[in-house]
Amino acid sequence: MTIATPQEHYEAILNEVYPWMMGPFDVMAEEQQALFERFGLGPRGCRRALDLGCGPGYQSVALARLGFEVTGLDTSESMLAAMRQATDSLPVRGVLGDMRHLRDLVPGPWEAAVCMGDSLAHLPSREEVRRVIRTVAGQLERGGVFVIGYRDMSELPRGLDRFIPVKADADRVSLCFLEEEGPETYLAYDVVHTREGAHWRFAKGCYRKLRIAADWLVAELSGCGLALRRREVQRGMTLLLAEK
Repeated sequence: MTIATPQEHYEAILNEVYPWMMGPFDVMAEEQQALFERFGLGPRGCRRALDLGCGPGYQSVALARLGFEVTGLDTSESMLAAMRQATDSLPVRGVLGDMRHLRDLVPGPWEAAVCMGDSLAHLPSREEVRRVIRTVAGQLERGGVFVIGYRDMSELPRGLDRFIPVKADADRVSLCFLEEEGPETYLAYDVVHTREGAHWRFAKGCYRKLRIAADWLVAELSGCGLALRRREVQRGMTLLLAEK
């Protein structure tokens, strides 16, 4: 069995279906803006915001609408192209690259940094997560905030609960299956059927993701001088807000 990297898996399968899975862009951007407003985000310092693993730009657009000058970082050129189409005249720019090289690609200072949608779980190890957190913390200005959103899979579903229906309509069906691999990682299998005329196209793939316990992540943030200000779970996503 071939286990793809997250970037390979997205390029082969998920980039095509991601906008369909997430729904209308404006709806997603408005939801993210409402979340950031509820968390109290708004420019008070240098006005610069960083969106790690920005994808098609839901969070970047939300931050820009709140008054930030935003840089979105992602490993996918197609995702960045989608973001450029969605940002219009908003102060948003995209940078192609890996967040592990954040310091060289997009140096701070930053007033706000966000990392949403399981982007941290796509890193190859907890040590790499630790390094990214340290880099972000080091480049946040005093009073700056770091918002993280991800699925805490430290305890994986069991039995039939490992089969997760992602989305389905008359023209496409998407299903995910989770398999435990070890204490730090699990395997995510995506299966997608897409209608093409009278026939269905079938795509499948597998990639490795990190299991990151929320308590571990909170401890790492604290160890970098970031104080936890908010912690909640919303529709299966763990949300953390930490302040420098």
